[in-house]
Amino acid sequence: MAKKASRKELESIFYEPLPVDARITLEQQSHILGSTTKNLNKDENFLIEYMKPKTVADTEDLTAQFKKNFPLKNNKTLKDNKSKRTKKKLLTSIEKRKLGLHKLPKTGIKYASLAPLHQLWVEYMENNLNLEISASGANKDGLYQKIAKADYHGCLLMVTRSKCPSYIGAKGIVVQETKNTFQIICEEDKLKIIPKRDSVFTFNISRWTFTLFGNHMNIRPSERASRKFKSRPTIDL
Repeated sequence: MAKKASRKELESIFYEPLPVDARITLEQQSHILGSTTKNLNKDENFLIEYMKPKTVADTEDLTAQFKKNFPLKNNKTLKDNKSKRTKKKLLTSIEKRKLGLHKLPKTGIKYASLAPLHQLWVEYMENNLNLEISASGANKDGLYQKIAKADYHGCLLMVTRSKCPSYIGAKGIVVQETKNTFQIICEEDKLKIIPKRDSVFTFNISRWTFTLFGNHMNIRPSERASRKFKSRPTIDL
């Protein structure tokens, strides 16, 4: 059986001194090649001489560019704390109704404070309808379309006919219009809600008086502005 080599024998094998011939050859080889810094300088000078006729840059700019490190792969550092976009939670229509955001107070709104709003509405209607020309024309369908699509916030309305006798004669400035009602502030500074259905309203613009049939106005104001109305005979109450 083969004997195991001792530790001293192994050290004598692996850690033998370098032969003299090998040491001399290594010294000669290093002397021939020169130091690494000299080789780097030679390579740099060679590149500068090679690039000079092909570029307009100065030698200082070239040497500065050669000294830079150009990584082959850009490792972008990921931000740990990313600002998360939180979506704003809006109120639903049911929540708005529960909070009463669409309801106007029955008291507190003064009739006199709405006079500037009414004046603005009169100017808006005069410019929109252009009554001096449209009223004298033979075809009044365009005028009727504008009246049906107009905005009535600020209009001074009066109920002339209604199936409910308590609404007849009610007069006030419109502060809110819904699909089925006109909400007006009367001269007594009180809020009244007048249903459009089975009611007839009148309003004046300078020397003209217009009549609105509530049964034809049961549309949301935003939808009425973009709707095309068909001319049809008016059905009286």
